Amino acid sequence: MANFQASETALATSAPLIGIFAEKIRRQIIIALGNSDDGLNVTDITALVNISRPAVSHHLRLMREAGVIDMRSNGVEHIYFLTLTTPLKQLQATFATLAADAQIDRD
Repeated sequence: MANFQASETALATSAPLIGIFAEKIRRQIIIALGNSDDGLNVTDITALVNISRPAVSHHLRLMREAGVIDMRSNGVEHIYFLTLTTPLKQLQATFATLAADAQIDRD
């Protein structure tokens, strides 16, 4: 029987990031930003996901904290864009740990 502590640790570390992708509005924002060449401002995002500006700002804050998006200033407006490289590497490492533990359990 394998010791699944590595899987538990990896999943606990990745849980906030997994939660970002689990929520429908955030997935819609990620897709919208992925389809944008230069990023989007809050007004653009609000129109696309059809929720209030404060709600969009809340989701954007969570996504920035998770490293899924970042922001640059363009005068007085903020432009949001995807930054998926590090979060995807984290998820890949988590799933590799899970796969390794599962393989150990089968041996």
